[in-house]
Amino acid sequence: IRACLTQIGPMKPDVMNWNFVNQTPLFWPDPGQLPELEAFLDGLRKSGDSVGGRVTVLADNVPAGLGEPLYGKLDGDLAAALMGINAVKAVEIGDGVAVAGQRGSFHRDLMYPSADGKQVEFASNHAGGILGGISTGQTLIAHVSIKPTSSITVPGASVDKNGLAIELVTKGRHDPCVAIRAPAIVEAMVALVLLDHVLRDRAQMGRTRVLGSPL
Repeated sequence: IRACLTQIGPMKPDVMNWNFVNQTPLFWPDPGQLPELEAFLDGLRKSGDSVGGRVTVLADNVPAGLGEPLYGKLDGDLAAALMGINAVKAVEIGDGVAVAGQRGSFHRDLMYPSADGKQVEFASNHAGGILGGISTGQTLIAHVSIKPTSSITVPGASVDKNGLAIELVTKGRHDPCVAIRAPAIVEAMVALVLLDHVLRDRAQMGRTRVLGSPL
């Protein structure tokens, strides 16, 4: 299970280098953009403002068959758990909101028998490794969008306990992008949900599975 930032404000990586992600405190996958990104965040900090971000998480070697078609859907449980993380405002599975502009002929993940005829192979993974609430055995893909913190030093209108208009300024520590802290939290939450479904599978199907092991 691995996660990284795939958007900070207007910036998106041009390169997805997973080997670089944990070499920087920004958990950013594009080495060439790091100086520009650091300058952008430093400018935000100095101006007292903040920005949102997007975290992408992948889970490899997820066994096929985890989840249920309605109550206990794997994607539903993932969405609920990830939405429970502080400051998260949207959760996407697979292509996420992009599916609204896709055609069925493009979006469907076609299946073919493997060369030896013993397994099923997928031509794509637009569904993010989950179909009908059940894992397909493909890489699980989810995206989490995190809001910009509102506790900033830029003055903003508010009201006091008496309902009177006031100007609100948050003093003290200022974080220009809380999404930078999120990748490890997102990884942990995905792990908890997957392990919960492995235990459910063991109880319901009478079989023992370990993440990363053959089916």
